[in-house]
Amino acid sequence: MSYISFYDDGELRAYLFEQELNFLQASLFMLLQSIDKYAQQNGNHAGVKISNSKLAKELGVTQRSITTHLSKLQELGFIKISFDRSNSTNTKRYIKPVKLVKFGIESQISGIIGYINKLLNSTLDNLDELDNTDLETRNKIKQAIFHFGSDTALINYINSHHDEFTNYENVQDWLSDFSTP
Repeated sequence: MSYISFYDDGELRAYLFEQELNFLQASLFMLLQSIDKYAQQNGNHAGVKISNSKLAKELGVTQRSITTHLSKLQELGFIKISFDRSNSTNTKRYIKPVKLVKFGIESQISGIIGYINKLLNSTLDNLDELDNTDLETRNKIKQAIFHFGSDTALINYINSHHDEFTNYENVQDWLSDFSTP
């Protein structure tokens, strides 16, 4: 699977805002992600073990605010919180930020072609499929992704017009709408 990670903080922050996180939630997630990355580099893969008071001090907010925003991040699936209760006198909380990745356009194109080919192959009398190495086909799929705004929106379109994508000629006709001039 080909993907690229969010390399710069500005790109990650923009993504988090697109997911409707507020400034503090985005900052908290990014702080947890940085601490987790450091911990992993030093052999700790369990997650971040840090108190709400330390997080609050780092971000200049109250502990209550940290509690509220940790709950929201967990609810939205950005972090996972677990507890180690193996020692009855000392419960440890671990916060694990989920790994966020975004798929590059080439990976998206390959995924769409594979998805369409799966639909084409579901019809027994259909012998043809899209060539994943054909630059013209890849360019048309790329234009279709841009037209629909995302690979997810394109998949949703394909799913709602399923019958059009079980015949190779129909797929070719549909792709001709996305030829570059």
